[in-house]
Amino acid sequence: MLAKKDQIMGILNVTPDSFSDGGDFSRTDKAIIHAKEMIEAGVDIIDIGGQSTRPGYTEIPQEEELNRVLPIVKELRKITDLPISVDTYFPEVAEAVIEAGATIINDIKGLDQPGMGEVVAHYDIPVILMHSRYRNEAVDVVTDLQNFFEEKIKLCQQLGIKPENISFDPGVGFHKSVAENELMIASPEKFRFEDYPLLYGVSRKRTIAQLTGETNPKERDFGSIAASLYVLNKGVEIVRVHNVKGMRDALSVWQKLKGLQ
Repeated sequence: MLAKKDQIMGILNVTPDSFSDGGDFSRTDKAIIHAKEMIEAGVDIIDIGGQSTRPGYTEIPQEEELNRVLPIVKELRKITDLPISVDTYFPEVAEAVIEAGATIINDIKGLDQPGMGEVVAHYDIPVILMHSRYRNEAVDVVTDLQNFFEEKIKLCQQLGIKPENISFDPGVGFHKSVAENELMIASPEKFRFEDYPLLYGVSRKRTIAQLTGETNPKERDFGSIAASLYVLNKGVEIVRVHNVKGMRDALSVWQKLKGLQ
């Protein structure tokens, strides 16, 4: 599922405090309307997030996160067969949403939370493992992330998680410097571990602001789409974006023109 090329993952934040669209879709009815818009625009995967992980975020309890995301998963599953991803690092939340129809777990803590790996293994479900740890300053960013990926593969092997269910997100913006974030976007091939699929989430992030000078997160879509299209062209399998229609249009034009060469 995650190894397919040129996939667009649409962001569905159901939080009141996300950095770019906090509160826009925190009500179930508004969230479903937005999900339908993404489906019409050609999204490949819908990623539901119930907790903001913006810089300086305050963690909410797992019960509150579950109360936000579970109704959305249930309602979405009634209207679409598309893959539904849930952005969580709580094993209890993961188990509940999988039972309700979620098909991917997007774990920003990369199975660092006790019990999450066991849930993923038990349900035999695809998982996206992000690097969000503080950097090991003793080594460069490429080495640091390669070490992290190797550590996680060994853990997955111990837990019995199938290789085809594993993909990685290098975590642009999470405890990395400006130069490191720009390198991650410019050279995604350096951050691939073996042949495991890669997901990149750069949409509306500060790195895009640093590249464009745009201070308003909602006005960063053009830069976000350019960066996302660039990493797809460099082999990244999935891009996670806010503006699905813009991303789909850009990707369609690029694919059409590339096919005419």
